Amino acid sequence: MSPLRRSTRPSPPPERRDPLLEGWYHTIEFPDGRRSKGYFDHRTVVDRYGIPASLQGFSALDVATGDGFFAFEMERRGADRVVAVDINSVRDADWIPRMRKLVPETTMDLETWKEHFEMAHRLLGSSVQRIECNVYELGPDVAGTFDVVFCGDLLLHLQNPIKALVNIRSVTEGIAIIETPIDVDLERAFPGKPYLRFGALDSEQQPGELNTFWRFSTRGLQDMMVYAGFTDPEAQGVFDLPPHGIPVTSVVARAG
Repeated sequence: MSPLRRSTRPSPPPERRDPLLEGWYHTIEFPDGRRSKGYFDHRTVVDRYGIPASLQGFSALDVATGDGFFAFEMERRGADRVVAVDINSVRDADWIPRMRKLVPETTMDLETWKEHFEMAHRLLGSSVQRIECNVYELGPDVAGTFDVVFCGDLLLHLQNPIKALVNIRSVTEGIAIIETPIDVDLERAFPGKPYLRFGALDSEQQPGELNTFWRFSTRGLQDMMVYAGFTDPEAQGVFDLPPHGIPVTSVVARAG
């Protein structure tokens, strides 16, 4: 084309923006062409976790669902029944006592998880059931039992991750998929060692303000799942969460 000739190709329509879709945790696409502006965008890595491509004939649980991306994804993959559990507010997270008193001052986004989930649920026409539940309270009497249980990006925020895994095991009849951020230095320097790193003092102004306690190695996560009652923990490999490049590991294990 001559540089002096103006293209007659129509410009793409501008992306529809909605202030209600700003500031989400998950990026979720909706049938009307909109999508939430999530801090993370799991769409390009969703197949790295080890979630079966088809869940037809299975029940599924999403632990710490947040805005609901993985619950809706398991529904999209054909699960017969999907339940999502989470707390409703950042205030209810597993803060150390001193920081719990300061949460309103240090956390901007306090009350949006349930609101975002419900909005996504409505826009997707979803049938996922959401239950308000802390992972420390999770059990068959609260949510039932499931063929596939997913839990992502939760263990690092818990003071007692093995208790959480024990509870997740109690509702797992088939497989559990656990993903968590790793410590790259541990993963590289001590491959195959069950090591964990504690805390985030190098990134905090006040100890505990990020509510981040643990960075795992892959082997550390595998062994902790065995202690919680799982068998055959299979590492799915380390990958980065877009767009911030946070390295994570995912492990799929069976109910013992």
